[in-house]
Amino acid sequence: MIEIIDLHKLNNENEENFIWRLGQAKDSGLLDLTWDEIANIINQEFRIDESEYRTEAAYRKVYSQAKRFYEAGVFNHLSEDKYFKELKLQKQELEKEKIKTRDERNELKRIIREEARKESYKEQILRSISEYQCNPLSYDESKQFIGILKTDNDLIISCTDVHAGIEINNYFNKFDEYILRDRFNQYLDKIFEVQLRHGSENANIILSELVSGLIHNELRIENNQNLIEQFLTVTNYISEFLSELSYHFNSVNVYICPGNHSRISPKKEDSLKGENIDHLALPFLEAKLQNFKNINFFKNNIEESIAMFNVRNNVVMASHGDKDSLNNVVQKFTLLFGIRPSLVYLGHRHTNGLTTVYDCKVIQSGAMSGVDNYCMDLRVKNSPEQTISVITEKGLDCLYDVKFN
Repeated sequence: MIEIIDLHKLNNENEENFIWRLGQAKDSGLLDLTWDEIANIINQEFRIDESEYRTEAAYRKVYSQAKRFYEAGVFNHLSEDKYFKELKLQKQELEKEKIKTRDERNELKRIIREEARKESYKEQILRSISEYQCNPLSYDESKQFIGILKTDNDLIISCTDVHAGIEINNYFNKFDEYILRDRFNQYLDKIFEVQLRHGSENANIILSELVSGLIHNELRIENNQNLIEQFLTVTNYISEFLSELSYHFNSVNVYICPGNHSRISPKKEDSLKGENIDHLALPFLEAKLQNFKNINFFKNNIEESIAMFNVRNNVVMASHGDKDSLNNVVQKFTLLFGIRPSLVYLGHRHTNGLTTVYDCKVIQSGAMSGVDNYCMDLRVKNSPEQTISVITEKGLDCLYDVKFN
Protein backbone atom coordinates (compact mmCIF):
# COMPACT_ATOMS: atom_id res chain seq x y z
CA MET A 1 0.00 0.00 0.00
CA ILE A 2 1.39 3.45 -0.95
CA GLU A 3 2.04 5.82 1.93
CA ILE A 4 0.82 9.42 1.68
CA ILE A 5 3.68 11.88 2.33
CA ASP A 6 3.18 13.93 5.49
CA LEU A 7 3.63 17.60 4.53
CA HIS A 8 4.06 18.71 8.15
CA LYS A 9 7.22 18.63 10.25
CA LEU A 10 7.58 15.34 12.10
CA ASN A 11 8.58 15.07 15.76
CA ASN A 12 12.33 15.69 16.22
CA GLU A 13 12.62 16.62 12.53
CA ASN A 14 14.78 19.70 11.86
CA GLU A 15 14.65 21.93 8.82
CA GLU A 16 17.41 20.06 6.98
CA ASN A 17 15.69 16.69 7.55
CA PHE A 18 12.41 18.19 6.34
CA ILE A 19 13.99 19.62 3.16
CA TRP A 20 15.70 16.29 2.45
CA ARG A 21 12.50 14.25 2.99
CA LEU A 22 10.37 16.42 0.68
CA GLY A 23 13.12 16.57 -1.96
CA GLN A 24 13.50 12.78 -1.97
CA ALA A 25 9.72 12.34 -2.18
CA LYS A 26 9.58 14.69 -5.15
CA ASP A 27 12.42 12.87 -6.96
CA SER A 28 10.80 9.45 -6.37
CA GLY A 29 7.46 10.57 -7.79
CA LEU A 30 5.60 10.30 -4.48
CA LEU A 31 5.18 14.06 -4.26
CA ASP A 32 3.77 15.91 -7.26
CA LEU A 33 4.69 19.49 -6.26
CA THR A 34 6.92 22.23 -7.72
CA TRP A 35 9.82 23.65 -5.71
CA ASP A 36 7.85 26.91 -5.34
CA GLU A 37 5.09 24.92 -3.63
CA ILE A 38 7.60 23.00 -1.52
CA ALA A 39 9.29 26.26 -0.47
CA ASN A 40 5.93 27.65 0.66
CA ILE A 41 5.36 24.52 2.84
CA ILE A 42 8.86 24.77 4.43
CA ASN A 43 8.40 28.50 5.15
CA GLN A 44 5.07 27.88 6.89
CA GLU A 45 6.48 25.03 8.98
CA PHE A 46 9.70 26.78 10.15
CA ARG A 47 9.10 30.56 9.93
CA ILE A 48 6.49 32.62 11.74
CA ASP A 49 7.31 36.00 10.23
CA GLU A 50 6.58 36.14 6.50
CA SER A 51 9.39 38.67 6.08
CA GLU A 52 11.75 35.79 6.83
CA TYR A 53 10.29 33.52 4.07
CA ARG A 54 12.89 32.27 1.62
CA THR A 55 12.63 31.68 -2.12
CA GLU A 56 12.50 28.22 -3.66
CA ALA A 57 16.12 28.55 -4.76
CA ALA A 58 17.29 28.71 -1.14
CA TYR A 59 15.81 25.29 -0.42
CA ARG A 60 16.34 23.70 -3.83
CA LYS A 61 20.07 24.55 -3.86
CA VAL A 62 20.53 23.20 -0.34
CA TYR A 63 18.83 19.97 -1.33
CA SER A 64 20.83 19.74 -4.56
CA GLN A 65 24.10 20.09 -2.68
CA ALA A 66 23.16 17.45 -0.14
CA LYS A 67 21.97 15.15 -2.90
CA ARG A 68 25.28 15.59 -4.78
CA PHE A 69 27.25 14.52 -1.71
CA TYR A 70 24.84 11.65 -1.04
CA GLU A 71 25.04 10.27 -4.57
CA ALA A 72 28.86 10.67 -4.59
CA GLY A 73 28.99 8.09 -1.77
CA VAL A 74 30.24 10.43 0.92
CA PHE A 75 27.85 8.82 3.41
CA ASN A 76 28.31 5.18 2.29
CA HIS A 77 30.19 4.31 5.50
CA LEU A 78 27.02 5.14 7.42
CA SER A 79 24.20 2.60 7.64
CA GLU A 80 21.43 3.45 5.20
CA ASP A 81 18.55 5.25 6.78
CA LYS A 82 15.50 3.00 7.30
CA TYR A 83 13.25 5.72 5.96
CA PHE A 84 14.91 5.72 2.54
CA LYS A 85 14.68 1.95 2.31
CA GLU A 86 10.97 2.34 2.84
CA LEU A 87 10.95 5.13 0.27
CA LYS A 88 12.47 2.78 -2.32
CA LEU A 89 9.88 0.14 -1.55
CA GLN A 90 7.15 2.73 -1.87
CA LYS A 91 8.53 3.77 -5.24
CA GLN A 92 8.37 0.14 -6.40
CA GLU A 93 4.79 -0.11 -5.14
CA LEU A 94 3.95 3.09 -7.00
CA GLU A 95 5.28 1.61 -10.24
CA LYS A 96 3.20 -1.53 -9.67
CA GLU A 97 0.07 0.57 -9.11
CA LYS A 98 0.78 2.57 -12.26
CA ILE A 99 1.05 -0.66 -14.29
CA LYS A 100 -2.15 -2.07 -12.71
CA THR A 101 -4.02 1.17 -13.42
CA ARG A 102 -2.80 1.18 -17.01
CA ASP A 103 -3.83 -2.47 -17.51
CA GLU A 104 -7.26 -1.83 -15.97
CA ARG A 105 -7.72 1.20 -18.22
CA ASN A 106 -6.77 -0.82 -21.32
CA GLU A 107 -9.11 -3.67 -20.34
CA LEU A 108 -11.97 -1.22 -19.80
CA LYS A 109 -11.32 0.32 -23.22
CA ARG A 110 -11.36 -3.17 -24.78
CA ILE A 111 -14.69 -4.05 -23.15
CA ILE A 112 -16.24 -0.72 -24.21
CA ARG A 113 -14.92 -1.23 -27.76
CA GLU A 114 -16.36 -4.78 -27.97
CA GLU A 115 -19.72 -3.65 -26.57
CA ALA A 116 -19.86 -0.77 -29.05
CA ARG A 117 -19.18 -3.14 -31.95
CA LYS A 118 -21.84 -5.55 -30.71
CA GLU A 119 -24.43 -2.79 -30.27
CA SER A 120 -23.59 -1.45 -33.72
CA TYR A 121 -24.05 -4.92 -35.23
CA LYS A 122 -27.38 -5.40 -33.44
CA GLU A 123 -28.57 -2.01 -34.66
CA GLN A 124 -27.50 -2.87 -38.20
CA ILE A 125 -29.46 -6.15 -38.13
CA LEU A 126 -32.59 -4.58 -36.67
CA ARG A 127 -32.42 -1.64 -39.08
CA SER A 128 -31.92 -3.87 -42.12
CA ILE A 129 -34.86 -6.08 -41.19
CA SER A 130 -37.13 -3.13 -40.34
CA GLU A 131 -36.28 -1.49 -43.69
CA TYR A 132 -36.99 -4.71 -45.60
CA GLN A 133 -40.17 -4.52 -47.64
CA CYS A 134 -42.16 -7.28 -45.93
CA ASN A 135 -45.11 -7.76 -48.25
CA PRO A 136 -47.73 -10.03 -46.62
CA LEU A 137 -48.59 -13.19 -48.53
CA SER A 138 -52.08 -13.26 -50.00
CA TYR A 139 -54.48 -15.98 -48.90
CA ASP A 140 -55.63 -18.15 -51.83
CA GLU A 141 -59.12 -19.37 -51.00
CA SER A 142 -59.08 -21.80 -53.93
CA LYS A 143 -56.45 -23.88 -52.09
CA GLN A 144 -58.43 -24.08 -48.84
CA PHE A 145 -59.56 -27.52 -47.76
CA ILE A 146 -63.34 -27.22 -47.34
CA GLY A 147 -63.99 -30.69 -45.92
CA ILE A 148 -64.27 -31.56 -42.23
CA LEU A 149 -61.10 -32.41 -40.31
CA LYS A 150 -61.97 -33.90 -36.95
CA THR A 151 -59.87 -36.91 -36.02
CA ASP A 152 -58.10 -38.34 -33.00
CA ASN A 153 -54.60 -36.99 -33.75
CA ASP A 154 -52.45 -33.94 -34.47
CA LEU A 155 -48.93 -33.62 -35.88
CA ILE A 156 -45.78 -32.19 -34.31
CA ILE A 157 -43.39 -31.23 -37.10
CA SER A 158 -39.75 -30.48 -36.34
CA CYS A 159 -37.93 -27.83 -38.35
CA THR A 160 -34.58 -27.64 -36.59
CA ASP A 161 -30.97 -26.84 -37.54
CA VAL A 162 -32.00 -25.34 -40.87
CA HIS A 163 -28.70 -23.42 -41.19
CA ALA A 164 -29.79 -21.17 -44.05
CA GLY A 165 -26.93 -19.33 -45.74
CA ILE A 166 -24.30 -22.06 -45.68
CA GLU A 167 -23.02 -23.55 -48.94
CA ILE A 168 -21.87 -27.17 -48.66
CA ASN A 169 -20.27 -29.27 -51.36
CA ASN A 170 -18.57 -32.42 -50.10
CA TYR A 171 -18.70 -36.12 -50.90
CA PHE A 172 -21.68 -36.72 -48.61
CA ASN A 173 -23.77 -33.59 -49.03
CA LYS A 174 -24.64 -30.61 -51.21
CA PHE A 175 -26.54 -27.65 -49.79
CA ASP A 176 -27.35 -24.02 -50.65
CA GLU A 177 -30.42 -21.76 -50.65
CA TYR A 178 -31.89 -23.51 -53.71
CA ILE A 179 -31.50 -26.97 -52.23
CA LEU A 180 -33.02 -25.67 -48.98
CA ARG A 181 -36.13 -24.54 -50.87
CA ASP A 182 -36.34 -27.97 -52.51
CA ARG A 183 -36.06 -29.70 -49.11
CA PHE A 184 -38.92 -27.60 -47.76
CA ASN A 185 -41.01 -28.78 -50.72
CA GLN A 186 -39.98 -32.41 -50.08
CA TYR A 187 -41.00 -31.92 -46.48
CA LEU A 188 -44.45 -30.64 -47.49
CA ASP A 189 -45.00 -33.73 -49.66
CA LYS A 190 -44.13 -36.02 -46.74
CA ILE A 191 -46.28 -34.06 -44.28
CA PHE A 192 -49.33 -34.28 -46.56
CA GLU A 193 -48.67 -37.99 -47.08
CA VAL A 194 -48.68 -38.52 -43.30
CA GLN A 195 -51.79 -36.39 -42.87
CA LEU A 196 -53.62 -38.34 -45.56
CA ARG A 197 -52.68 -41.63 -43.89
CA HIS A 198 -53.72 -40.57 -40.36
CA GLY A 199 -56.31 -37.89 -41.07
CA SER A 200 -54.44 -35.45 -38.82
CA GLU A 201 -56.36 -32.36 -37.74
CA ASN A 202 -53.81 -29.74 -36.56
CA ALA A 203 -50.12 -29.09 -37.17
CA ASN A 204 -47.61 -27.89 -34.54
CA ILE A 205 -44.31 -26.61 -35.92
CA ILE A 206 -41.11 -26.35 -33.83
CA LEU A 207 -38.61 -23.93 -35.38
CA SER A 208 -35.00 -23.88 -34.17
CA GLU A 209 -31.64 -22.57 -35.40
CA LEU A 210 -32.83 -21.08 -38.66
CA VAL A 211 -29.53 -19.55 -39.82
CA SER A 212 -26.00 -20.83 -40.28
CA GLY A 213 -24.64 -17.90 -38.28
CA LEU A 214 -21.01 -17.06 -37.64
CA ILE A 215 -19.98 -19.00 -34.52
CA HIS A 216 -17.24 -21.08 -36.22
CA ASN A 217 -14.52 -19.97 -38.63
CA GLU A 218 -15.53 -22.89 -40.87
CA LEU A 219 -19.05 -21.45 -41.07
CA ARG A 220 -17.77 -18.01 -42.04
CA ILE A 221 -15.84 -19.59 -44.90
CA GLU A 222 -18.75 -21.77 -46.05
CA ASN A 223 -21.44 -19.08 -45.72
CA ASN A 224 -22.42 -17.47 -49.01
CA GLN A 225 -24.79 -15.02 -47.28
CA ASN A 226 -24.33 -12.61 -44.39
CA LEU A 227 -26.46 -13.00 -41.27
CA ILE A 228 -29.18 -10.60 -42.48
CA GLU A 229 -29.46 -12.31 -45.87
CA GLN A 230 -29.62 -15.70 -44.14
CA PHE A 231 -32.50 -14.52 -41.95
CA LEU A 232 -34.51 -13.00 -44.81
CA THR A 233 -34.01 -16.06 -47.02
CA VAL A 234 -35.11 -18.61 -44.45
CA THR A 235 -38.08 -16.62 -43.14
CA ASN A 236 -39.38 -16.21 -46.70
CA TYR A 237 -39.09 -19.98 -47.25
CA ILE A 238 -40.76 -20.75 -43.92
CA SER A 239 -43.60 -18.30 -44.58
CA GLU A 240 -44.36 -20.14 -47.84
CA PHE A 241 -44.02 -23.48 -46.02
CA LEU A 242 -46.49 -22.43 -43.31
CA SER A 243 -48.93 -20.94 -45.80
CA GLU A 244 -49.17 -24.29 -47.64
CA LEU A 245 -49.77 -26.09 -44.35
CA SER A 246 -52.56 -23.67 -43.47
CA TYR A 247 -54.61 -24.81 -46.51
CA HIS A 248 -54.62 -28.43 -45.29
CA PHE A 249 -54.93 -28.22 -41.47
CA ASN A 250 -57.55 -26.70 -39.22
CA SER A 251 -54.84 -24.78 -37.37
CA VAL A 252 -51.08 -24.38 -37.66
CA ASN A 253 -49.33 -23.52 -34.38
CA VAL A 254 -45.75 -22.24 -34.51
CA TYR A 255 -43.15 -22.29 -31.70
CA ILE A 256 -39.51 -21.18 -31.57
CA CYS A 257 -36.46 -22.61 -29.78
CA PRO A 258 -33.43 -20.32 -30.30
CA GLY A 259 -30.27 -22.15 -31.39
CA ASN A 260 -26.61 -21.47 -30.68
CA HIS A 261 -25.82 -20.81 -34.37
CA SER A 262 -28.27 -17.91 -34.29
CA ARG A 263 -26.64 -15.90 -31.53
CA ILE A 264 -25.39 -12.47 -32.59
CA SER A 265 -21.96 -12.73 -30.92
CA PRO A 266 -19.51 -15.35 -32.26
CA LYS A 267 -18.13 -16.01 -28.77
CA LYS A 268 -20.51 -17.74 -26.37
CA GLU A 269 -19.11 -15.86 -23.35
CA ASP A 270 -19.81 -12.49 -25.04
CA SER A 271 -23.41 -13.35 -25.85
CA LEU A 272 -26.11 -12.00 -23.55
CA LYS A 273 -29.35 -13.85 -22.92
CA GLY A 274 -31.91 -13.03 -25.60
CA GLU A 275 -29.35 -11.79 -28.16
CA ASN A 276 -30.43 -14.34 -30.77
CA ILE A 277 -31.71 -13.70 -34.27
CA ASP A 278 -34.19 -16.60 -33.99
CA HIS A 279 -36.23 -14.37 -31.66
CA LEU A 280 -36.96 -12.08 -34.60
CA ALA A 281 -38.51 -14.89 -36.65
CA LEU A 282 -41.93 -15.02 -34.98
CA PRO A 283 -42.83 -11.31 -35.32
CA PHE A 284 -41.45 -11.30 -38.87
CA LEU A 285 -43.47 -14.38 -39.88
CA GLU A 286 -46.53 -13.05 -38.09
CA ALA A 287 -46.41 -9.89 -40.22
CA LYS A 288 -45.73 -11.88 -43.38
CA LEU A 289 -48.66 -14.25 -42.73
CA GLN A 290 -51.15 -11.79 -41.27
CA ASN A 291 -53.77 -12.81 -43.88
CA PHE A 292 -53.69 -16.46 -42.75
CA LYS A 293 -56.06 -16.55 -39.79
CA ASN A 294 -55.48 -20.18 -38.86
CA ILE A 295 -51.71 -19.76 -38.33
CA ASN A 296 -50.89 -18.98 -34.68
CA PHE A 297 -47.54 -17.88 -33.27
CA PHE A 298 -46.61 -18.50 -29.64
CA LYS A 299 -43.84 -16.84 -27.63
CA ASN A 300 -41.98 -18.62 -24.82
CA ASN A 301 -43.38 -16.79 -21.80
CA ILE A 302 -41.56 -18.53 -18.93
CA GLU A 303 -38.09 -19.26 -20.31
CA GLU A 304 -37.14 -17.75 -23.69
CA SER A 305 -35.17 -20.82 -24.80
CA ILE A 306 -37.89 -23.41 -24.06
CA ALA A 307 -41.24 -23.78 -25.84
CA MET A 308 -44.09 -25.24 -23.75
CA PHE A 309 -47.45 -26.22 -25.22
CA ASN A 310 -50.21 -28.84 -25.11
CA VAL A 311 -51.21 -31.31 -27.83
CA ARG A 312 -54.17 -33.63 -27.23
CA ASN A 313 -53.79 -33.13 -23.45
CA ASN A 314 -50.08 -34.02 -23.62
CA VAL A 315 -47.62 -31.55 -22.09
CA VAL A 316 -44.90 -30.85 -24.68
CA MET A 317 -41.59 -29.08 -23.99
CA ALA A 318 -38.98 -28.26 -26.61
CA SER A 319 -35.55 -26.65 -26.67
CA HIS A 320 -32.75 -26.45 -29.19
CA GLY A 321 -30.70 -28.92 -27.14
CA ASP A 322 -27.31 -27.19 -26.86
CA LYS A 323 -27.97 -26.62 -23.13
CA ASP A 324 -29.63 -29.98 -22.46
CA SER A 325 -28.62 -33.62 -22.21
CA LEU A 326 -30.73 -36.56 -23.37
CA ASN A 327 -30.00 -38.31 -20.08
CA ASN A 328 -31.41 -35.67 -17.72
CA VAL A 329 -33.54 -33.23 -19.74
CA VAL A 330 -36.82 -34.72 -18.48
CA GLN A 331 -35.73 -34.51 -14.83
CA LYS A 332 -34.43 -30.95 -15.23
CA PHE A 333 -37.52 -29.67 -17.03
CA THR A 334 -39.78 -31.30 -14.43
CA LEU A 335 -37.88 -29.72 -11.53
CA LEU A 336 -37.54 -26.37 -13.31
CA PHE A 337 -41.22 -25.89 -14.15
CA GLY A 338 -42.88 -28.16 -11.59
CA ILE A 339 -44.64 -29.90 -14.50
CA ARG A 340 -43.84 -33.35 -15.84
CA PRO A 341 -43.72 -33.37 -19.66
CA SER A 342 -45.17 -36.18 -21.75
CA LEU A 343 -43.00 -35.31 -24.74
CA VAL A 344 -39.67 -33.47 -25.05
CA TYR A 345 -38.22 -32.32 -28.39
CA LEU A 346 -34.55 -31.49 -28.95
CA GLY A 347 -32.37 -30.59 -31.94
CA HIS A 348 -28.69 -29.60 -32.09
CA ARG A 349 -27.20 -33.10 -32.47
CA HIS A 350 -28.09 -33.33 -36.20
CA THR A 351 -29.62 -36.83 -35.90
CA ASN A 352 -33.12 -38.16 -35.49
CA GLY A 353 -33.70 -40.25 -32.41
CA LEU A 354 -36.17 -41.52 -29.84
CA THR A 355 -35.64 -42.53 -26.24
CA THR A 356 -37.89 -42.98 -23.22
CA VAL A 357 -37.14 -41.46 -19.82
CA TYR A 358 -39.64 -42.27 -17.04
CA ASP A 359 -42.47 -42.76 -19.58
CA CYS A 360 -41.61 -39.45 -21.24
CA LYS A 361 -40.72 -39.69 -24.92
CA VAL A 362 -37.61 -37.66 -25.81
CA ILE A 363 -37.56 -37.04 -29.56
CA GLN A 364 -34.46 -35.75 -31.27
CA SER A 365 -34.52 -34.17 -34.73
CA GLY A 366 -31.74 -33.81 -37.28
CA ALA A 367 -30.47 -30.98 -39.49
CA MET A 368 -32.03 -29.83 -42.76
CA SER A 369 -28.62 -28.66 -43.97
CA GLY A 370 -26.86 -32.01 -43.51
CA VAL A 371 -23.16 -32.64 -42.85
CA ASP A 372 -20.81 -29.64 -43.26
CA ASN A 373 -17.01 -29.26 -43.01
CA TYR A 374 -17.17 -28.69 -39.24
CA CYS A 375 -18.89 -32.07 -38.83
CA MET A 376 -16.42 -33.68 -41.20
CA ASP A 377 -13.51 -32.43 -39.08
CA LEU A 378 -15.16 -34.10 -36.08
CA ARG A 379 -15.52 -37.31 -38.14
CA VAL A 380 -19.33 -37.35 -37.83
CA LYS A 381 -21.90 -37.53 -40.62
CA ASN A 382 -25.61 -38.02 -41.01
CA SER A 383 -28.18 -37.51 -43.72
CA PRO A 384 -30.29 -34.34 -43.68
CA GLU A 385 -33.43 -35.34 -41.80
CA GLN A 386 -36.33 -34.25 -39.59
CA THR A 387 -39.17 -35.91 -37.66
CA ILE A 388 -42.96 -35.91 -37.88
CA SER A 389 -44.83 -37.11 -34.76
CA VAL A 390 -48.43 -38.31 -34.73
CA ILE A 391 -49.92 -37.46 -31.31
CA THR A 392 -53.16 -38.86 -29.84
CA GLU A 393 -54.68 -38.60 -26.38
CA LYS A 394 -52.39 -41.42 -25.30
CA GLY A 395 -49.24 -39.56 -26.42
CA LEU A 396 -46.88 -40.48 -29.24
CA ASP A 397 -48.65 -42.85 -31.62
CA CYS A 398 -46.23 -42.85 -34.53
CA LEU A 399 -42.87 -41.22 -35.35
CA TYR A 400 -41.76 -40.64 -38.96
CA ASP A 401 -38.05 -40.56 -39.81
CA VAL A 402 -38.00 -38.06 -42.70
CA LYS A 403 -34.86 -38.02 -44.88
CA PHE A 404 -34.15 -35.46 -47.63
CA ASN A 405 -32.34 -35.80 -50.94
